[in-house]
Amino acid sequence: MPFTVSIDEVRANFPEYKIIGPLTPSEQKAAFQVVDKDGNELCLKIIAPSHSMDRLYREILAMQSISHPNIVRLKEYTFSSTGQQLRHYIIEEFVPGQDLSGKLGDGIIWPLPSVCDFFSRLSDGLTALENVNVVHRDLKPSNIRVRPNGSPVIIDFGLARHLEMPDLTNTSSGAAIGTPIYFAPEQFLGTKHDIDHRTDIFALGIIMYQALVGKHPFYLPRMTRKQLSDIVCGSIAHVSADGFRALPQNLQVLLGRLLEKERGKRPNSAFQVAAILRKIGGAL
Repeated sequence: MPFTVSIDEVRANFPEYKIIGPLTPSEQKAAFQVVDKDGNELCLKIIAPSHSMDRLYREILAMQSISHPNIVRLKEYTFSSTGQQLRHYIIEEFVPGQDLSGKLGDGIIWPLPSVCDFFSRLSDGLTALENVNVVHRDLKPSNIRVRPNGSPVIIDFGLARHLEMPDLTNTSSGAAIGTPIYFAPEQFLGTKHDIDHRTDIFALGIIMYQALVGKHPFYLPRMTRKQLSDIVCGSIAHVSADGFRALPQNLQVLLGRLLEKERGKRPNSAFQVAAILRKIGGAL
């Protein structure tokens, strides 16, 4: 159930901001679009009391370590006491535009040059994460904002994994965190030690498949988690779909590699993916 906060509480605690209105909340955060005294649009997120503080601090650390046009920018982290309650807040840049989910759907097929341009820039963002040893771990359309100029911005680092830091979850459950319809096989079957940047690359492949073919490569409505797991981990039917087979051979090869079941068979880095997409786009 989404965590909500009244707009009156926000006004009382942040009189220095003009409150434009609420944004879509999650279970962990209520969010508001605000404007500071200099006219800058920002996103103010109020953290739910039930949210893990250790995970919050890692989210902040992940955002502090990156400055990249395809990654949302952290402006400030603060906290205050509201009565008997301690509230924690994150203030980020506000990314105008819409979520990528609004541009994907059954039967919606993107032009090939648009796919190469958009997903090469999305891969640039993932490369920035790789460079600081951070795995997003919940890459999905609703966590990707699309600016009015078409540029993607990766948001919401609440489940980010820092490969050089001790884990917050135990070995048996640590892999199965995120959104199952964008899980890689290792998130269904593995342990937290199986999660690395190639897990994000698999999610990238799912989203790119949706843009190129006009449907999800694995998920169907009303499918159970077990059915989805079996298909993601064991089926290659997605490469036989008519929409996939109609793609240029070089895109078939790249998409097939992004969706490899074994991590070691996927591209070793998002930098490689971006380079391949730009080469394909330049030849179209």
